[in-house]
Amino acid sequence: MTGGGADPFATTAWAFAICSLCLLPFAAAEGLLPHTADPVRVLWLLVYVAAVPTALAYALYFAGAAVVRSATVSVITLLEPVSAAVIAVVLLGEHLAPATVAGTLLLLAAVVGLAVAEARTAALGRRAAVLA
Repeated sequence: MTGGGADPFATTAWAFAICSLCLLPFAAAEGLLPHTADPVRVLWLLVYVAAVPTALAYALYFAGAAVVRSATVSVITLLEPVSAAVIAVVLLGEHLAPATVAGTLLLLAAVVGLAVAEARTAALGRRAAVLA
């Protein structure tokens, strides 16, 4: 098995479709239309959320994942909660719990350790290529 047979964009589209179907009963129970005095503004915000932080983010993620080792991608993906915690503190004034700080430091240490290992591997590869 090669593991490279699936189109990432098709897989993502199917994942969104299936998740949407799973969430549909909850949305129907709550009400499918937003309760607002300004529905046009809500529609534009929904279009923005679908286009920029979702579609663009996934396109950039897949473009980056295509050129980086899978181990690196899996660790870097773990930085999403770290960035969410930073945004919560900076923009929303949240206070971090000690467990959140510890988890953030652990994730950052893992990413730094991986970057150091990647740099060493790349340097050894260049050195071996020069000697060959």
